[in-house]
Amino acid sequence: MAVPVEPDVLARALDRHEDFRVLRRIAPMERRPSKDVRGEGLIGLALDVETTGLDHLQHEVIELAMQRFRLDDHGRIVETGRPRSWLEQPSRPIPADITRITGLADPDVAGRAISDGEATAMLMGADFVVAHNARFDRPFVEKRLPLAEGRPWACSLNDVDWTNLGFEGRTLSGLLSRMGWFFDAHRASTDVTALMHLLDHPLDEGGTVARHMIRTAKRPTWTVEAVDAPFSAREVLKERGYRWDVARKLWSASIAEDAVADEISWATLMLYGGRREPVSRHVTWESRYAALH
Repeated sequence: MAVPVEPDVLARALDRHEDFRVLRRIAPMERRPSKDVRGEGLIGLALDVETTGLDHLQHEVIELAMQRFRLDDHGRIVETGRPRSWLEQPSRPIPADITRITGLADPDVAGRAISDGEATAMLMGADFVVAHNARFDRPFVEKRLPLAEGRPWACSLNDVDWTNLGFEGRTLSGLLSRMGWFFDAHRASTDVTALMHLLDHPLDEGGTVARHMIRTAKRPTWTVEAVDAPFSAREVLKERGYRWDVARKLWSASIAEDAVADEISWATLMLYGGRREPVSRHVTWESRYAALH
């Protein structure tokens, strides 16, 4: 009779073979403080939402998930709070394409609601909030929980130079696959667990993804908006890193503080022929990724 072999033993053996690569399912992160933790660190709040669509002005949150965590001086997660998630019934039926993506249908959310007080307290009690694509999540969260507006936000998608770190692609599932993990995506609670593992991943340059991200997120930048830029300039704007804002119908770019004067001078001359300047706004992590009112 054959002796059963533990899955971990098989996985380690297979992972040593040059033709195979083993991925492990991500498990919920639960860590308690240790006496060896250095420094107080920052308190973060990992967050994800599922919504009825892409536009925060007309669509609604149907799931909100959060988990609190504490970082040490190296950016490692050394303590985690209890994961929290809420479903919420929207004012209109959930579209079929959203149900296909998230698995959430109208019966799942019927009569359910986010706990405003608890969710707002968690947001207000953190030193920063993080999502994987904060540009999407933050407007939905601040519309639904307006008392929590103005918190510092970081983005594990855009505040990390993944290409320079040697990663191809920036999706949460793709990045974690490179790190040896997999998960069942498209539910907010699962995505928060995945995000926590992403933030805790050590980098070859030292520190973790979280430390690298926070260093970038804290750095003030300027947003330069090429309002009414000529249509003929679209290719040049793309090459300079400008993005087209469909809702506001303008090109904009995030510019480092020490380069904004040169960028404004370039736009004034090359886009407007010296007749006007582009619109520019100072941006900190308290305002970055928020919806413009």
